Amino acid sequence: MKKYVLAMLLAGSVVLEGCAIGSAPSVEGVNLTDGASDENVEQGNDTEAGDDAVSADDTAAEDSAVTDESVDGDYEQFTKDYTDDIKTKVTEITASSNSLTDELTSIVALYDEYDSLSTNAPDQTAMNEVCGWGTVVWKEECLSLLGRMETSDPAGYQDVKSEYDNWEKYVPAMAQKMSDIYADGSIYPVIYSYNTAMRYKRYAYILASSLADIQGEVTFSFPDSTMCGYYGDYSSDSYLIITEGMESGSYDIVIHIDDTKEIRGWGSIEENSDGSEVMAFTSDDAAVEGTIDCFALGATFYVSASDGSIVSQEESYDFTFKY
Repeated sequence: MKKYVLAMLLAGSVVLEGCAIGSAPSVEGVNLTDGASDENVEQGNDTEAGDDAVSADDTAAEDSAVTDESVDGDYEQFTKDYTDDIKTKVTEITASSNSLTDELTSIVALYDEYDSLSTNAPDQTAMNEVCGWGTVVWKEECLSLLGRMETSDPAGYQDVKSEYDNWEKYVPAMAQKMSDIYADGSIYPVIYSYNTAMRYKRYAYILASSLADIQGEVTFSFPDSTMCGYYGDYSSDSYLIITEGMESGSYDIVIHIDDTKEIRGWGSIEENSDGSEVMAFTSDDAAVEGTIDCFALGATFYVSASDGSIVSQEESYDFTFKY
């Protein structure tokens, strides 16, 4: 998604540049720059020529009004409040799905529907207006799952809800840490909203998995998976962040250890001899190399080479939990 948004911004700048150097539009043979008809006007027909000019100007004004109205109408979709629409659609999906796996698959599609508002926005302002609706989709799904867990497991619900409430307090901090590379750019609100939405998506998957266990849904599975995420206890000072990089197949990585050590770098997915995947890591200054093994509930960073300034060779660091 991040790569697509950036590509759209670049494409938009090219389109705007093209509009700036284009020729003035014509309306029914009238060059609006000159304000005169292309038709030959004989001398002595000043009144007729004047009438033609007025008619052309009126036509141009009418067409301009129609164009402005059309633009305003299209722009309404970027300022509309979709809260009730999203709540209704989430309720309909949960009621009509045959399984929790099917439900999550449909919620993913619903998220994509609202995310397309941002990727199809005509400018950065419109992007910033609509980029938060994807978060609302996944937050509503979380609340829906919590409601069903309360019904299915009243005894365990309070602990689940308390943990959710506590986790939610840290979502802004997690999203900020995952987005800070773009903090000085105009696209920051879009990236921040995306990372916020993905935290709620991840938690929705956790809740759905728990509800599947309660309901005995043995065929439950996640509709998709990614190594990207926030690894580590969200309230601790040690965490591992993996986000999509700008280059295809690359990932931006932040390894933060006990608030005393931080390594930033990039990674790419490699395949082990047994067919499993591992993230190969190289720090930005090339002083540290290693691998990151990602699991359903955490990740481990192993140092294969280092100059010793921050971490030492053959050290490993575990980051329990994934959000």
